[in-house]
Amino acid sequence: MKIIFLGTGAGATFGSKRMKAGIYVKGEKNSVVLDMGTGANFKLEDIGLLDFSTLFITHLHIDHFNGIFDHLVQRKLKGLQTLRIYSPKGLTEVLNTYIKSGNNIYAEVIESDLPSAEVGELQVYSVKGCHSIYDVAYVISDGKKKILYTGDTAEPCEDILKESEKVDLVIHESSCIDDCSKWGHTSLKQLMELFPKEKLILTHIPAQIEDEIKKLAKGYNIAFDGFIMDV
Repeated sequence: MKIIFLGTGAGATFGSKRMKAGIYVKGEKNSVVLDMGTGANFKLEDIGLLDFSTLFITHLHIDHFNGIFDHLVQRKLKGLQTLRIYSPKGLTEVLNTYIKSGNNIYAEVIESDLPSAEVGELQVYSVKGCHSIYDVAYVISDGKKKILYTGDTAEPCEDILKESEKVDLVIHESSCIDDCSKWGHTSLKQLMELFPKEKLILTHIPAQIEDEIKKLAKGYNIAFDGFIMDV
């Protein structure tokens, strides 16, 4: 599998150096997107990866789904297939508000507590995260390798830690340096204690503290917008 990072900024990120959350996962024949925060949709356009069928959302904080609506406009204009979106409950209500206000957009939304689906050779399932609102993390497998994408979570989070032992790669938020658990996030220092360096990729980084994170996490994989990882 190939992972393309569309947006690696946190909700607190200021400016456009790091767009908001989103990754593109490319299998041998099929692809999926996980999260689509503000600007992640523009990265998809920049690199010409619009023609995918399925999107998975971790939770309904703006920085993880706000790029969907503009993306749906582009799909409509280009005549692309209807997008199927798997999400925790609540996204349909938000989408319908946009439609009722006059926007000619559409998506097939499948809501559940623990979204899961098979997209060709890609198998995707979720486990509950530990965030300030209801949240899931996703596990993606192509039958050969397995990836865990956390979205937002405050570690230690039991279900996520269990899954992390079974995967080849952990893509994990790193929202602060010391302690941001009161906002439902995980610090860099916690990550460095909990996960092996060789299977961890740091993302969801506030651009304002990027330099400090790079200094403290020297030798770790620190994602940036456009970063590509083969698994």
